[in-house]
Amino acid sequence: MTIFDETPTSDLRQRKRLAAMRRVQQHAVALFTAHGFDAVTVEQVAAAAEVSPVSLYRWFGTKERLVLWDDYDPDLFAAVAARLSAQPPLEAVRDALVDELGRIYDADRELVLARTRLAHREPALVAAGSHDLRALHTALTQLFGRAGPGRDPLEHEVLAATCVGVLTTAISRWQEEDGRRPLADHVVAGFEVLRRLSWTA
Repeated sequence: MTIFDETPTSDLRQRKRLAAMRRVQQHAVALFTAHGFDAVTVEQVAAAAEVSPVSLYRWFGTKERLVLWDDYDPDLFAAVAARLSAQPPLEAVRDALVDELGRIYDADRELVLARTRLAHREPALVAAGSHDLRALHTALTQLFGRAGPGRDPLEHEVLAATCVGVLTTAISRWQEEDGRRPLADHVVAGFEVLRRLSWTA
């Protein structure tokens, strides 16, 4: 692609919408961090971001999604899928996480750390985050099932649960340490524990 290529209108609109959502999220996280999640209204976030409350609800759906939303999953799942043809599932997920988290956190480390702190301390976000973890488990189970259709479906579920467990533990330790080490380092350490325990897949 060159600078002379024309971008389809739909792609341009999508990029503009995502950029606006990221800007709104930055305002929301700053307000929630300063004043508490329950003390700040969606209307106050909208005013700070200079958009309408209707736009916020249309883009995010709920107040909780202002913190929990991101657009990282498609790239992560694509990276896992690309590795599954040549690597065992746990290795594929580990390597995809390391690559994708390195890219994401090089660009958005402070925002992601602030979002993670909120997600671990605010009860409403903890509850909403548990739904996201179930959705992640389901999505990974389905991804493993497509990559290894001859394997026991229970194995796909256990593999997915293991990956989600390593990721959530890594994220928890990362935010407890105030992000002093890259999140990818915690992910690698978690999978290394599995290797030391001689758990293979």
